[in-house]
Amino acid sequence: MNYIRIFTLRDGTNRKIKIEEGMTLQDELNKAGITESDIFQMQLVIQDDKI
Repeated sequence: MNYIRIFTLRDGTNRKIKIEEGMTLQDELNKAGITESDIFQMQLVIQDDKI
């Protein structure tokens, strides 16, 4: 299973990152290149490898 976090920013754009085990929210924000004040909404998506 892969975990993907989708950040919707205040300017209407989206940033998508793959979450690795042990990552903190600050690690995720650094990887996406954004700050907490940029975020309008966050969504966690779980992708199953089995089809």
